[in-house]
Amino acid sequence: MRYHIKIIFVKILLSIKRYKSTFLGASIDLEIIAIHTQIPPHLMAWCLDDTFSSQFVRQDPPFSVFLSQNTESRHVEYYWEGNETACEMWIVENKGSGGMLYTGKPTPDFWLLMRGAEDMGGTEEWLKGIKTIASVQLAYTFPSDKHGKLNWINALSHL
Repeated sequence: MRYHIKIIFVKILLSIKRYKSTFLGASIDLEIIAIHTQIPPHLMAWCLDDTFSSQFVRQDPPFSVFLSQNTESRHVEYYWEGNETACEMWIVENKGSGGMLYTGKPTPDFWLLMRGAEDMGGTEEWLKGIKTIASVQLAYTFPSDKHGKLNWINALSHL
């Protein structure tokens, strides 16, 4: 009897978790820029600092997310230290220790998450600046209708 109750309870928890992460991922109000470049995270942060006179700082420890029930992955994250204003920004590496946060095509190397970007020139200004960085092959605004696929956003401690 106890065994059957445990199985039912686990099934309920798994279905709730799936619903919750999909729902929350779609409701988080962020502008997201996908960046394709073959450089390490510290160099990506430095390039943005150099281009925008910003100061991105590494968040330690790396954030951890379960990509599947058995696969935990740690991903490097940088936050913009100028967030005492209304604007908040984070750089997140797509490839972590256990896999990728997003595998859709095209698959970005980094995510730039922005909240309140209007205070810093807006998303379009940042996108233009990112495209001037020599090591960046491609950068684009990730479509808001696909934000629901980014369930890992819920694992970030600052949201």
